[in-house]
Amino acid sequence: MDRMTGKDICKNHSQLLGNRRNWESYWQTLHDYFYVEAENINRTYSSGNELDFTYLWDSTSLETADILANGFMNYLTPPSSKWFALRTKNPLLMEKKSVSLYLEDLSAEVYHALNNSNFYNQMFSNYKASGVYGTSIFLAEEDFETEVRFYALPVKQTCIVEDASQRIKEYYILFEYTPYQAIRRFGAEALSDDLKRENDVGRDSNKKYQFILYIAQRHQRDLNKTNKQNMPVQAIWVQKDTMKIVQEGGYMELPAMAHRFEKRPFEAYGFSPAMKALPDVRTLNLEAKTVLRSQMKNTDPAVAVPENAFIMPFNANPRSVNYYNKDEMSGGSKDIFAFGNYGNPYVGLEAMELKRQHIKALMYTDVFLAFEGLTKQMNNPEVYERINEKMTMLAPSVGRFISDVLNPIIQRTIGILARRGKLPPPPDELRGDPRYEIEYVSQLAQAQKRTELNSLTNALGLVGQVSQFKPEVLDKIDGDKAVDDIWGITGASAQVLRDDNEVAEIRKARAEAAAQQQKMDMAAQLAQTAETSTRADKNIVESQNK
Repeated sequence: MDRMTGKDICKNHSQLLGNRRNWESYWQTLHDYFYVEAENINRTYSSGNELDFTYLWDSTSLETADILANGFMNYLTPPSSKWFALRTKNPLLMEKKSVSLYLEDLSAEVYHALNNSNFYNQMFSNYKASGVYGTSIFLAEEDFETEVRFYALPVKQTCIVEDASQRIKEYYILFEYTPYQAIRRFGAEALSDDLKRENDVGRDSNKKYQFILYIAQRHQRDLNKTNKQNMPVQAIWVQKDTMKIVQEGGYMELPAMAHRFEKRPFEAYGFSPAMKALPDVRTLNLEAKTVLRSQMKNTDPAVAVPENAFIMPFNANPRSVNYYNKDEMSGGSKDIFAFGNYGNPYVGLEAMELKRQHIKALMYTDVFLAFEGLTKQMNNPEVYERINEKMTMLAPSVGRFISDVLNPIIQRTIGILARRGKLPPPPDELRGDPRYEIEYVSQLAQAQKRTELNSLTNALGLVGQVSQFKPEVLDKIDGDKAVDDIWGITGASAQVLRDDNEVAEIRKARAEAAAQQQKMDMAAQLAQTAETSTRADKNIVESQNK
């Protein structure tokens, strides 16, 4: 049976929550060290309360989590530059300028919608959640004002279910609404009597009611109908306390996307770099606490004073007071003097720095900071090679970001814009084959293609060297195909490329002009030869007359 009842959804949700209790405890620990500004996982938090830094004596973990998120944001989906392009699946169609220009216009509409929405604001949180918790959930909804609106959902708010192919097939998303918000969202008729009474009399106006949004592919539907109950994706809202369905609808595209930074077989939730760095982070914070005590002892040491009726327990903490017996103190005394086992804070600082470097490596800080060298030394092949080596470590997670999050986001945005009539009409060439694919051209995506581009340019360079003493080898190179490949790899704008027909016309005109010039040169040469011959004959005649 394809349709779920409210009771089925609530039962499944409760079971999924019970199965992931250990994950929630793990996520809370990661939150305390890497992502304190996010919502707590299994602890309550009141709005406006001071953030809890109980476990932190060093901010390296907070810094590396921000660098990881900023790195993905700036080098995979940069707000200030293009990071994707659209191409036809048929490469022959892409050679037609009308097709390439249409796809660029289509991309421009998608960029416009993303820039006008909250996409980049929410995407940063999505990258950070994935880097810290290993799992991040993104939701894309239609919006009347900005066409599309995005939500980076807290990891504790969503339960996910995989199918046999380890693809996520179901989302259970928990929302909390006040009575006023719920009535505005669903209408009064569908809600429980208790909730409506709370809204009518105004009591407990801030009381929150829980609702579950169930999203899944719809396997049974009438393809001849286009109503919400027959859309490809089903969406069911359930009031949790009554297990009653309050709204049922659907989507043309799956609105929810999940990214797992590292994916293990038969495990729905992902693993993160922060999980690997957690042991070092704990050790670093213990070292930082110890070094701070040593510094305090050196700055404000414990003191010793003569006894005054008491002999106190020995205490070497900063600013502590210890009483001693003057008569028994060897070597005399200074009445009150500083003493203590100060330790050597510099030893601790060196140990802390080693831990910091290890944590930064595990959190890929060195990978993203290496791009700074790339932008400053664009002509340095060594930089390219180092970036390529580091990118092999990020390739799996980048691939999952592209396939599991970015592709669905672009496809859903295109679908929303198409239904609202915001897209340009396709050219005639695409009517028979409208399929397209998404190509990523951001710096992070390009770094993964750098090997392909380097191989092409190196090969062309070597052929150029051979051609210096054997020019005929250039006959093996198709210059047009080489340019097309370079443009495709780098993602440069197709606006500056001429299509094959224009190129053929230019070359034809150039050949005709060259042929005409050759004819003119030959005519001029013949005329000069004739003139020279006439002058020579005249000279011969004159010579004979003399």
